[in-house]
Amino acid sequence: MYRLEPKMIMHRYSIALVLLILLLSGCSMEKNAEISGTIDYIGSSEIYLEEKPIHYKYADKIRYEVDPDNRGRFSKSVPVDSQKVVFFVIDDSEYPVVAGPGQDVSVTVYRANFPDSVEVEGYPEPWDNYYTNYYREEQQIQQRIDGQMEGFRNGESNEVLDLYKHRYKLAKRHLADTPLDIYYYKNAGEYLVKLLENIKYRRGQNGFDADSARDQVIDKAKELNFFTIRSLKAQRAGIRDFTNAYANTFGVEDSLENEFGQELTQYDVKRLGYETMNAARISVLEHIDQRDALAHAKMHLIAERIGEMSPETAEPSYKAYLQNFSDYPRYTNFLEEFYSEVESVSPGNPAIPFTITNQYGQPVSMEDFRGKYVLLDFWASWCIPCLDEFPHMRELYSEYDREDFEIVAISIGEDSLRWRQTIDRFKNPWPQLYAGEGFEQETFEAYQGGGIPFYILVDRSGNIERYNDVRPSFNLPELLDSLITE
Repeated sequence: MYRLEPKMIMHRYSIALVLLILLLSGCSMEKNAEISGTIDYIGSSEIYLEEKPIHYKYADKIRYEVDPDNRGRFSKSVPVDSQKVVFFVIDDSEYPVVAGPGQDVSVTVYRANFPDSVEVEGYPEPWDNYYTNYYREEQQIQQRIDGQMEGFRNGESNEVLDLYKHRYKLAKRHLADTPLDIYYYKNAGEYLVKLLENIKYRRGQNGFDADSARDQVIDKAKELNFFTIRSLKAQRAGIRDFTNAYANTFGVEDSLENEFGQELTQYDVKRLGYETMNAARISVLEHIDQRDALAHAKMHLIAERIGEMSPETAEPSYKAYLQNFSDYPRYTNFLEEFYSEVESVSPGNPAIPFTITNQYGQPVSMEDFRGKYVLLDFWASWCIPCLDEFPHMRELYSEYDREDFEIVAISIGEDSLRWRQTIDRFKNPWPQLYAGEGFEQETFEAYQGGGIPFYILVDRSGNIERYNDVRPSFNLPELLDSLITE
């Protein structure tokens, strides 16, 4: 029998080891896309590459900072397991870039016309030209939509539905059978949502059959393959916008406003009409056949429930999801982390500490208000529902002694000049703090805030008394009476 000498064995082992290292290294490199290029003007703009997160509101952002040199040149390696669309972002504008494992893409950006004037090299087909042609026509359609939305909401004669239909067909013509077909699915989904909103606005009209119209929208959704994983991932908020619009076609908001005798915010409607609206939202899931699409859709609804309802209400469906969809660890890991974060700011937990400057540049801290009930009001000058609450807040503020009750306004609006103009206009007498940074503001994020106005009521000991289920215009006066009297 022929035997290998020890040295020969070691030699062959070394060769195999080197080949294995090279193979693993090659696999690792292939899971990155290299996105490089130039931008003709930088200025003070914020520039980065972004992937869409699992959940548009509650999941962490996936960003890769881009730092061009003094000639505007940049290069960024982005990890990708398969071909996907990442977004080149400058301030509030974005441009889609198709990135795949081992792919080199070169992007030339002309800042003055971004995202209209972008050139891309490295694609097997001129997808950049397809997108540019789509984008230019889509912008014209969007301008017409914006000009007619008020008439649409008021039930007046308009072309909004036809324009939304034209927009998704435009995306199909330019971008079908390309990786950028996400714009077709996105626009088709928005068209379906508008069909449902139209039912809500018309349901009180004589001769209008809301039930029949609702069924027709479901049929149209199936025709457009809306209930597929490719489509649901292309939507801004997964299944949420569609299911919310569907639930709103049943007249729950009208019934609640008749019962309470006043106009309610969407947040109040969601809480007060939760059982009815949740049943309607869940019924939509019956039309999803693919398990991967169902896992994605349910994950979004569970996340919304965790973010908007009490832990006691959210827990049963959350626990059931973890058990039934354990084969989707990316979704379950996200929900587990999010649920834990929300539990940490539920009533009874300590209020989040902060130190933020007021309009005079003086630091103000949460600890400054120990010994009194404090309403934290997260708002922004562009938020009309936030401003609508001010008269009710002023009335409350005048009814209670400062030793018992204080309001602390924390603006997360990104424009400090507009903030100053707004507080000068309203002259609200409570502390006015400016935090900026939008929905990524540190304290707002720590509270798991998802939208504004966002209210936290803190008790005399500095613990959370109520978590975003109070409104100055609705239930806060009665609650304060009971708490302060007690």
